Amino acid sequence: MESKWLAMVLVVLSLGSGLCDGCLEEERFALFQLKPFFEFIDYKFQDLINNIYEKESSSNCCEWERVECNPITRRVTHLFLNYCSNMEIDWYLNASLFLPFEKLQSIFLRGNFITGCVSNQGFERLSSKLDKLENLDLSNNHFNNSILASLSELSSLKSLNLAGNVFTRSNPTNGIEMLSKLNNLETLDLSGNRLGNNILSQLDGFASLKSLRLEYCGLEGTLDIQESNNNWMKLKELYLEGNEIESLGSLFHGKEGMKLNKLEVLSLRLNFLNNSVFSSLVELSNLKSLDLFFNKLEGAIYTKDLNALSNLEELILDYNEVNGFIPSQGLRLMNLKHLDLSNNGFNNSILASLATLPNLKTLSIGISQCNGLIDMKDLYGFGKLEELTMASYIDAYTEADADAGCSFSLQSLGFFPTLNTLSLDGFNINETTMASYSRNNFTSLKRLKLLYCNVNKNLTRQEGLNLRRLEELELSYSSLPSNFIQVFGPLISLKKLTASDIDGNNSPPMHDVCESTNLQELGINGCNLKGSLPMCFSNLTSLKMLSLSYNQFSGNISALQSLTLLESLDISSNQFSGNISAIQSLTLLASLDLSSNQFSGNILAIQSLTLLESLDLSSNKFSGTTSAIQSLTLLASLDLSFNQFSGNISAIQSLTLLASLDLSFNQLSGNISALESLTSLQLLDVSNNKFHIPSSLRPFFNLSKLKYFHADNNTIHADDHEMSHSSAPRFRLSSISLSCCGSVGSFPKFLYHQSELQHVDLSNIYFKVDRFPFWLLENNTMLVTLNLVNCSLSGPFQVTSRVHSTLSYLNISNNAFGGNIPARIGAHLPFLVYLNMSKNYFNGSIPSSFGDTSSLQILDLSNNQLSGEIPEHMAMGCSSLQFLGLSNNKLQGSIFSGNFNLTSLLELELNGNNFTGMIPNVLANCSYLYILDLSNNSIYGEVPSWIWNMSELAALDVSRNQLFGRLPQWRGSASNLKQVAMADNQLEGLIPRAICSLNLKLQFLDLSMNSLSGTLPSCFKPGSVREVHLFKNKLQGALPNAFHDSCLLVTLDLSYNHLKGNIPNWVSNLSELSYLLLRRNHFEGEIPIQLCKLDRLSLIDLSQNNLSGGIPYCLKVSALNYAIEQNIWLRSSLDDINSSMSIEVSIEYTVKSRSYNYKRRMLQYMSGIDLSSNKLTGEISFETRNIMKLFTLNLSHNSLTGPIPQVFSNLKDLESLDLSYNNLTGNIPVEFGGLHFLQYFNVSYNNLSGKTPERIRQLGTFDESCYVGNPFLCGSLVGKNCSPVATPLTPKALVGNKEDHGFIDMDAFYASFFACYVVVLLCITAVLFINPYWRQAWFYYIQMAVDSCYYFVVDNFPINFCSGNM
Repeated sequence: MESKWLAMVLVVLSLGSGLCDGCLEEERFALFQLKPFFEFIDYKFQDLINNIYEKESSSNCCEWERVECNPITRRVTHLFLNYCSNMEIDWYLNASLFLPFEKLQSIFLRGNFITGCVSNQGFERLSSKLDKLENLDLSNNHFNNSILASLSELSSLKSLNLAGNVFTRSNPTNGIEMLSKLNNLETLDLSGNRLGNNILSQLDGFASLKSLRLEYCGLEGTLDIQESNNNWMKLKELYLEGNEIESLGSLFHGKEGMKLNKLEVLSLRLNFLNNSVFSSLVELSNLKSLDLFFNKLEGAIYTKDLNALSNLEELILDYNEVNGFIPSQGLRLMNLKHLDLSNNGFNNSILASLATLPNLKTLSIGISQCNGLIDMKDLYGFGKLEELTMASYIDAYTEADADAGCSFSLQSLGFFPTLNTLSLDGFNINETTMASYSRNNFTSLKRLKLLYCNVNKNLTRQEGLNLRRLEELELSYSSLPSNFIQVFGPLISLKKLTASDIDGNNSPPMHDVCESTNLQELGINGCNLKGSLPMCFSNLTSLKMLSLSYNQFSGNISALQSLTLLESLDISSNQFSGNISAIQSLTLLASLDLSSNQFSGNILAIQSLTLLESLDLSSNKFSGTTSAIQSLTLLASLDLSFNQFSGNISAIQSLTLLASLDLSFNQLSGNISALESLTSLQLLDVSNNKFHIPSSLRPFFNLSKLKYFHADNNTIHADDHEMSHSSAPRFRLSSISLSCCGSVGSFPKFLYHQSELQHVDLSNIYFKVDRFPFWLLENNTMLVTLNLVNCSLSGPFQVTSRVHSTLSYLNISNNAFGGNIPARIGAHLPFLVYLNMSKNYFNGSIPSSFGDTSSLQILDLSNNQLSGEIPEHMAMGCSSLQFLGLSNNKLQGSIFSGNFNLTSLLELELNGNNFTGMIPNVLANCSYLYILDLSNNSIYGEVPSWIWNMSELAALDVSRNQLFGRLPQWRGSASNLKQVAMADNQLEGLIPRAICSLNLKLQFLDLSMNSLSGTLPSCFKPGSVREVHLFKNKLQGALPNAFHDSCLLVTLDLSYNHLKGNIPNWVSNLSELSYLLLRRNHFEGEIPIQLCKLDRLSLIDLSQNNLSGGIPYCLKVSALNYAIEQNIWLRSSLDDINSSMSIEVSIEYTVKSRSYNYKRRMLQYMSGIDLSSNKLTGEISFETRNIMKLFTLNLSHNSLTGPIPQVFSNLKDLESLDLSYNNLTGNIPVEFGGLHFLQYFNVSYNNLSGKTPERIRQLGTFDESCYVGNPFLCGSLVGKNCSPVATPLTPKALVGNKEDHGFIDMDAFYASFFACYVVVLLCITAVLFINPYWRQAWFYYIQMAVDSCYYFVVDNFPINFCSGNM
């Protein structure tokens, strides 16, 4: 006996020793032969959606996740190769590669792009050796009918999955019927193949089938079967989901019907079946599960046929339009355990119909016609009910109303002693107390969910609900009393509490939450909770998961430091601040999310959290270095983005398990090669830092798993060692972004080794390459986006030699490409959605092949040198086009002169070309057109009236064309227009009253440089307008009240019209006004003092009017020095483009005696006052502080008197000062020499006296023309010597007794004056006899002479008198 036991021990030991050796060598070798086709065979199952994989660490293939071996024989028995190929193109399988696995039982090949088998190497090769093969999964590949003969040889198969391939309708000789040879086949899945109704007849011979799936197979109409051999006698499960079946016909009954006596599960989900379906099922006596989700059942269901399914245990009727049963209490399904009647049209009475189902365990029901209290007494007999879900669809997704809708009484649940799960959706719970008789009747309830419920705010506890066993409580989108936890309590067994999107006033009070000391999971998210965390949180010592995200908590987090059992902590998107020292005691944390708060300081506290696997500190104010990270060696995901970290990143090099690393938007610098040890890295983002990154990416060559690399806005530099290192990188990137900045010469060599790229952004890097890198497209057949904006690329643009089937986004704008656009661009890149080739040097015509890109939505060819017409094929074929930009080229001819199908256009920009003809009427079909810019062309004709019927049109610019005629009246719906520009045409007549329909949204109006006349309509009062340009027209009348309430108005330009009257006082309402331009009209009266209330004035031009009176001393004018909001940028309505439209209008303003046109980018630096050529009088008086930033001042051609204000010398930014043609007196302030920026100075034709300023500094640049017409000025500039003037140091005795007359020699003056007087009289007499015109002119000069004499007496004779009074 002992010898037997010893033998058994030896056998076990020998088997154990064999296990240590791993899988058999020949099978291990065979696995690596499969690797070229199934690349991830030695990788673990990871995130397949994001292509994230982790390589197996064991050399024993039996320990691989994708391989399963027999523990005794060590032979491979199961291969899980789903989604294991990385080819992503159709390929053919050599099935003989599986022959070495002689004991193989299962092969799973789902989702590998296999389209068939190599000739003579199909699955029939496996039939001789793989006699144990029972399960074969070929789903989600590209197999077709040709594979069926090969599969029919696998006689040992019990399960075959062919779902999601391309099998089609076929005749029996080459169709699915060939698989009937598989006599052991029990499970067959043909879902997702378009097989049609005849597949049922072809499957009739499959006698061994137990489970059949024909989901989404194109079955339709009535399922009649012509002849049946009744070979489905063993079938237990039949799935017909997702077809278009209207009737089951004779499928299950009748002479030809199949006898499915053993069928237990029938799924008819997502079909078109009506109530008659139940009569087709009466012979399925063993049916246990029936699923009729989302069909066309409606009205009442007759229970007679339904009751025939006496063994039914599960019935699903949700998402139909059923409203009852006939008779109402006729259901007799005594075995029914699970019933789903949700999302139908039931009312309150449905509960009575369910009273005859005593064995129900789960019930889900929705009531859509409910008003008042739900009476649950009909269900009191449900002694086995475990799960109840009830929904009221009246208030389910709106705030509940306590006085209307469907009400529910929690007390009624006391009569369901076995209930453990309750979910209420959209009910009002109106009771105010919990009566004592309900106590002890809730002891079984473990899970409670309230969704969109309204619980009475006055609900109080008498003896309370007995929820002592409640373990899970979920509250979402509900309105609750502030004390609801007390009402429900005590919740001594509660382990999980979740509350989301509940208003902070009604969300769980934190102090009540603290009493649930057994809580293990707490999530209160999006509840608008405010204030600091209560210290009682420290009592929740059993917590393992805490989530408080998307609230408004503030203050510190010290209350969390005692929660030492926490494994997951998420307090993101709050307003917490201060340091994070409190978390250093949470040493069991595996996941920590502190993102989107206001934490600051260093992160040294996290260095003790050595079990962390995921850490997110993004969007805070952390600073300092990252040295604390180096101890977190288990980290797989790290996000430090949007902080203020600085220094190097050497601490991160120890985190070898990192799969995702985001360091973007910090101030990190140093050697990027510190990351070369992170061999598990799959995603790396170091954008917006201060790294110097070699263009070769050489430090990352060993990161074989790297898929996503983003390094925007660092410094990219050429790698000097790239030429000496010819090795290829180990990574195979899917996405790379290196946008901005640096000069790297040629394209990095590593790009030539990439073949799996999907997204590439190399914009703003200067490559200086003389051709387009078309090889990027050739090598990367899965490329989706390519962005090469501003890369200094030149030469011709080339496309691939073959069709590229995935590229949808291509942007090569702002380069120096030249030559013609390839004629076949549309044919070779047919799936483009976005194409931007603007700001290059392309010439020639637009290729008509663009018409082959039916998916194209964005096409921008603007700012090139293209010529010719718009191709008709493009106008017809680009039916999806939403944005077409052809502006600033040399295109000509009529716009869309031929056929037109661009009816999806949202934005059309054709400005800056040589188009002729009229505005095409075909644009009237573009009902969604948002922006239309046809400016700067040679378009003629009248403005078509249909433009005003474009209900979506927001911007219209037809400026600088040759349009003529009147503006049309319209009754359309163009009320969405925000920008209207029709400047510089030949429009005439009145402005129509229809413009008043634009009052609500109009922001920009430019009708300047036309011949419009009359006045603005009285109803025109645009409240939102920002810019109005009506200059150089023939408008008449007073300044219109249209802008009385336009408080957002920034620019008002009415220059060069015939307006008259006073400038109205309501101008003070225009609080945002920066540019007021009323030049060359007929305004009169005084300048209103209300202008002083305009704090944002930058330019004011009232010149060439008839204004009188004085200048308001309080005018405030200053340069803005920033781009003001007058730039009305109409943002694109398309999310895929960054373009925006701004109608550029220049403002004419006179500086340095010349008129200039200033555009917006210059206007922001301009400030000036021009009041010239009026009838202003009085002295010049300004508050210096209001004009300190003044650049130009023009007061010429008025009748201003008094001295030149000395305070002008404080205007250090003044560039132009014109005071000419006035009656100013006194000296020119010598302090003007300190105006260092003064470029234009004119005081000519005044009555100034004294010495001209010294020609030093800036005043040295002005000649005598700036001073002429001032007879009392002296100095070298005016050719007069100035006599010495006595100073206080010169004794009067030295001068003698002669009266001091200053610098004038009085004797010479008297003699010359007498002689001149005589001559003048003689000349006047002669002129009076010549003609009236001369006579009028001489009288003017007489007046000037009289004035000169007057000022001579005032300025010279009283000098001593005035000095004595100083």
